[in-house]
Amino acid sequence: MKRLLTICLIVCLSAAFAFTARAELREFTDFSIDLPSGWDVEREGITVAFLAKDKSATMMVTVESTAGMFFEGMSAEELAQAYSEELRGTKPEMEAPNYYSFDFKSPSGVDSEASIVVVGKRFYLITISGSHKDLAGMVESVLLSIM
Repeated sequence: MKRLLTICLIVCLSAAFAFTARAELREFTDFSIDLPSGWDVEREGITVAFLAKDKSATMMVTVESTAGMFFEGMSAEELAQAYSEELRGTKPEMEAPNYYSFDFKSPSGVDSEASIVVVGKRFYLITISGSHKDLAGMVESVLLSIM
């Protein structure tokens, strides 16, 4: 039994090292991300898009000021509701204080998810479309960088 646990520990450590060895820390003005290999980055204005080279998924991070004319005084819940209506999504659910998420279909019909996170005077709209094994780790790295 002890030998089996040792083998499992070695395999887990090897897998963790393999993931960190192939991820690159990319820093942007308002967040950072551990970006695995196999992803392209495109930036347009306040949005950074991460596109899987195999075209299976995309992740976009948009950063806006809550002090802007349109968003001033809106709570995280109100922001999530407004974006959910715009994207024709499901009712936003609170994941944590100042953190809401909802599901929607992209214009091309792909299952997608959006999260609104308010931190100070900024809010982050994180959307993912499609399915890819790297997405969960990418979202987690962005969230850790802003909280």
